[in-house]
Amino acid sequence: MDIKSPAVGKVIRLSVESGAQVARGDEVMVIESMKVEIPVKAPANGRIMEFRVKPGDQIQRNFVLAVIEA
Repeated sequence: MDIKSPAVGKVIRLSVESGAQVARGDEVMVIESMKVEIPVKAPANGRIMEFRVKPGDQIQRNFVLAVIEA
């Protein structure tokens, strides 16, 4: 399952590491859009398979940020 960007912006920080177990609603990373920090949350319980971004990356809306194995 893909975790997609809710907005255009920049990745500020990753809140968990690749391989981490997460629950639905857990914060996975934080992005900044128009000077507002937006938490990106896990859409389901599972394990973070990979991050496709790193802090500092510019992102577009609906860009795949990470992949979660539910």
